[in-house]
Amino acid sequence: MGRVKEFVREEALRSAMKTFWSKGYEGTSIPDLMQNMGISRSSLYETFGDKQSLLNEAAKYYSRLVGEKRRSILANAKTVKQGLTDYFRYHMEVALEENWPGGCLITNLSIYHDYLDDETKKLIEESMETLEEAFYHFLEKGKENGELTSALDSRKTARLLLTINHGINVVTRVKGDSCHLEDISESILHLLT
Repeated sequence: MGRVKEFVREEALRSAMKTFWSKGYEGTSIPDLMQNMGISRSSLYETFGDKQSLLNEAAKYYSRLVGEKRRSILANAKTVKQGLTDYFRYHMEVALEENWPGGCLITNLSIYHDYLDDETKKLIEESMETLEEAFYHFLEKGKENGELTSALDSRKTARLLLTINHGINVVTRVKGDSCHLEDISESILHLLT
């Protein structure tokens, strides 16, 4: 009879996510993961596979944990102004949360895009495409209900919001200043509404 795994899989995955988020893929070692996840080397490999497979699972977990909430804010917004305010407020809360490493796991990983395997690259690209589409549909809804001018190019503006979104993640890693980020949020609203 095999040994019973003495850890909760989701808690271990959450710890792995935070480790990759904080240190990046290259900066994260197997001993780092074992220590932070509270599991043995054999449990890590038996449960999650190799380091690359664990990174991919951690990135998917992050997308479910954080990405779905962000997209639901946009999808359920009553107004453009409220949607953008709520979205970027939540975005900044996550980026500055003391219990998180800062910024965004997807943004942090994208910096090392060339060094990642094809599956991880695809996960990053899909995450960005999904968020761009969420912004696009949000803006189209704002045009349909008359809050935004019909002349607004929703595709180009969605790409701008995506870029701002990931730029905020980089800024929070360096500055970690909520006042600075609130200025960005206000500027976004001023540009669009």
